[in-house]
Amino acid sequence: MTNDQSAGEPEGLRERKKKLRREALHEAALRLVERQGLDGTTVEQICEEVGVSPRTFFNYFPSKTAAALNLPEQIISPEAAARFRAATGELMPAICDLLADSMSSGVERTRLKKLVTEQPQLVATFTQWMGALKAEFGLLIEERAGSPEVADAAILLALSSLRTLMHRPADDTRPDSVRLLETMDRLIAVRHAPMVGP
Repeated sequence: MTNDQSAGEPEGLRERKKKLRREALHEAALRLVERQGLDGTTVEQICEEVGVSPRTFFNYFPSKTAAALNLPEQIISPEAAARFRAATGELMPAICDLLADSMSSGVERTRLKKLVTEQPQLVATFTQWMGALKAEFGLLIEERAGSPEVADAAILLALSSLRTLMHRPADDTRPDSVRLLETMDRLIAVRHAPMVGP
C-alpha cells in the first residue's frame, strides 16, 4: 500500500497497521539473527521476509540489531510522558512505570536473553540505547524530581535496576513496573546489609 493510500485511512487503522508491521519486522529480524547470526543477517533479508522495502524498514528501526532487540527509536511515547507528568505519589514507582512502558514488550524474555548470551556484540547496541534512554529520561524526570541532583540519582538507580532485571530469570510474568520496583528495593537494601565475619 502506498503512503497516499494509507493517508486516507482512519487514524486508528493506520496505527494498528504500523504496530503489526513493526512486530513483523522485529520477529523476522529476531528469527533470522537467531538462525544466521547478526553478521549473517542483512536488512534486505529481513525486508524480504516481511515483504517491505529497506526504506520502510528504516521508518521503524535504525538498524538490524535494533530490530532484533525491538529497541524503539522514540524511547518515551507522548502518552507515557503525559502519564508521568500527571502522576502523583512517590517518584520512583512513577519512574518504574515510565521505564516499563519503554521496555521491549515484543521480545520473549527467554529468547532475548539467549540471543544476547550467544551473540555478545548485541550488548553494544543495547548499551547505546540505554545511554539514549538516560538522556531522554533525564529531561523528563527533572521536571518532577525537584532538582537535577535528585533526578540524576533517580535515573542511575532506575537504570541499574533495569540492568539487574535483564540478568534475572525470564519466567517472571508480573508487570515490568512491579519487577523493576522490586529490583530497585533489593538494590537499596544492600546499603544496610551487615558485613559477614572473616
